[in-house]
Amino acid sequence: MMNLENFKELWNKDAGQDPPEISLDKQREIHSPLQMLKINMETEFWLMIVTLPLLLTGFPFASPDANIKIISTFVTILTLAFVVYFYSRFLKLYKLLRKNSINTNYDLFNLKTQLLISKEIYISYYISYIPLAFLLCLIKINFHFDMEYNLAIFGISLLITLLLVCFVIKYWIYYMYGRYIDDIVELVDELNGIEIRPKAIRKKTWFERSQKFFMNKLGIKGNILNTVIWFISMYIFIILFLTVILLIIIIIGAKLDFINIVTLQRALERLN
Repeated sequence: MMNLENFKELWNKDAGQDPPEISLDKQREIHSPLQMLKINMETEFWLMIVTLPLLLTGFPFASPDANIKIISTFVTILTLAFVVYFYSRFLKLYKLLRKNSINTNYDLFNLKTQLLISKEIYISYYISYIPLAFLLCLIKINFHFDMEYNLAIFGISLLITLLLVCFVIKYWIYYMYGRYIDDIVELVDELNGIEIRPKAIRKKTWFERSQKFFMNKLGIKGNILNTVIWFISMYIFIILFLTVILLIIIIIGAKLDFINIVTLQRALERLN
């Protein structure tokens, strides 16, 4: 009974105390990755505004088939629903990052939780484009696999989408958000006495080097410029790389009589 009374006394004493405050040094330490997260979120939002119309031009609304038009409209609405839902969560996280209430350990723990949840939602957002791309590829070939080369066109289109999604998840998410989220998580764990694995020493990538260069010259605008340049450059590189691979496959296939160039051309013309 005495132990129970002591426990109650300690509980009431602790409950009446304010959460421990984070030192100014630690607050400054966390400000840098938070600032980079906000800047990159703003940059991505405007990139999305610019590139979304390009994404929607891939839907075959001009098809003479009424069923294809209806399915294209449905897929477009579904895509926009995904975008609206994700960016509503995106905006919610952005508002959280704009708040300067990181004075207590509870604030940091809440921030850590929200960042990790948002990261998983971000990954899921891009993975959700795989079934949409699958359906769009079917629309492109009018759901007919029996026509010559339609299966190959469908497979290649879907493969390109999968490669782009893998690239986004592996590199884009890490360089835009992942590394800054890792810094914040490590800081929160350190403040809570959780053992942290030492970071492996690695060479800076070209992206990080150019980011540092532009930020030294132009500050925050330099980071935005660096992100835009790399976004456009990698997009062009991926398109060119896949085009070269396809051309090599077509040339080798034609040489070995696996591919009929005239028939392939007719199949591509049907898509247009």
